[in-house]
Amino acid sequence: MGCSGGSAATDAAGADSASDALEAIPIGPDVTTDDGPVRGVVDGDLVTFKGIPYAAPPTGALRFAPPARPTAWTSVRDTNAFGPACPQTIAADAAPLPRDEACLSVNVWTHRTGAPRPVLVWIHGGGYVEGSARFPSYDGAELARRTGLTVVSINYRVGVLGFLALPQLTATDGGTGNWGLRDQIAALDWVQRNIQRFGGDRAHVMIAGESAGGASICTLLASPLSQGKFQAAAMQSGNCSLVLDKTAMTGGFPSAFGAGQSTAIALGCTAGDIATCLRSKPVADILTVQGQLVGSSDIGFPVGPTIPVVDGIVLDQRPLAAVRAGRGNVPLIAGANRDDTSAFVFQAIPEQPGAFAAYLDSIGRSAQKSALLTMYPPSTLTELGAGIAYTTDVAFACPALALASVHPTTSYLYELVRPASNGPLAFLGAFHGLDFLHLFGTYATFGIAPDSNDAMVRATMERAWADVAAGRAPSVQPAWLPAPSHLTLDATSASNAIWRGARCAQLQTLGVLLP
Repeated sequence: MGCSGGSAATDAAGADSASDALEAIPIGPDVTTDDGPVRGVVDGDLVTFKGIPYAAPPTGALRFAPPARPTAWTSVRDTNAFGPACPQTIAADAAPLPRDEACLSVNVWTHRTGAPRPVLVWIHGGGYVEGSARFPSYDGAELARRTGLTVVSINYRVGVLGFLALPQLTATDGGTGNWGLRDQIAALDWVQRNIQRFGGDRAHVMIAGESAGGASICTLLASPLSQGKFQAAAMQSGNCSLVLDKTAMTGGFPSAFGAGQSTAIALGCTAGDIATCLRSKPVADILTVQGQLVGSSDIGFPVGPTIPVVDGIVLDQRPLAAVRAGRGNVPLIAGANRDDTSAFVFQAIPEQPGAFAAYLDSIGRSAQKSALLTMYPPSTLTELGAGIAYTTDVAFACPALALASVHPTTSYLYELVRPASNGPLAFLGAFHGLDFLHLFGTYATFGIAPDSNDAMVRATMERAWADVAAGRAPSVQPAWLPAPSHLTLDATSASNAIWRGARCAQLQTLGVLLP
């Protein structure tokens, strides 16, 4: 049972040919993927497909291993509900979150008619330890409707299950640890093989993500295994430096093998067939041990050591070095929010004299404290304001500038400066994640009632992201000049030449930015 416009054989031939004829085809609700037929849900001018497996459940021998193709099916699979999130712990669930190791799925929002459309593939955040494409704030319906894009979102393994690296967990190609990153690459393979059956154009695929999803964008730009699978990228509040070395510490981060050994010891897998032992452990036990791992505050707040690793295969060098050497040279949007770290530090920096200085001591920056207090004066910024400005620079703003500066003529840098207009998180300003609420238009999921100024920011972002996905420069006003100039996203956006007070070069000199 194939697309309405052709047989399964025709669709397969078209999807596998490099010289696809980009003809408009009516879509759905029935589409035949190269793994089997699926049935979506017609929603006005869109058809939505949720929970399509792109890989087999990573259980048994496939746990701590590269993803494998799913078992093919012949009966029509209803794709009217999101698949489960990958196993994780979330401190304060507002509602039960279905979780299961059988979580490797994609969701597609596409149009019923029209020529093949540019594709945006969204990679969720969550610190590499949580998150899911099923979250309502990532619903792609309105983004697809308003931009004409085909929108795809993906799940990938997180935490220990996604990034445990050990010599005993070496794949046949010699790599280890990057199981979640391999999932992302497998999902991009699925897009390349199948998206034209859903009305998307596989020659115009943009990868985009926020937070750990943004960091993933940088690793995908750098990975030799992902080259050619996308033609544009957007790193939103990401950090290219959240990558471990196999055997050496990186700043305050342990080595990947060190974190892996600590995990194996805590799980009682210290002798014999360690890989089989680890693959046999209950998920609950793995998550308990994951919560006991000690991370690093090198980016201004704690991050655990379950992150990608330079394993020689999926990543053959640190991401920025790979990009500087020419890898991943595609049109890029990169940026951060003005108050990106407000939710992470507001409880740690009370508004009392000396609080920012004490915070610098607590995260291991005593040696640089005098210089940082001059750069971020609490007397001007307030104690909390200084902490937010510093940690936002280190975690997200300076990494965005560093990436955008590699290929400046095709990179577009932004800062979201407009704070949340209302809602329970308005006190956090332009907080972490506010950018994707504008992009997806899913304000209500964070209790925000958007006003006309929010609508201006949303319109600018949607147009720019859609333009870059289609292979064009952003057609927004004022003109968005390539990096290091940047666009401040506000009710009235503006083009600016000075990024975050020119502080990134000073922070680099102080040695507080990871490579």
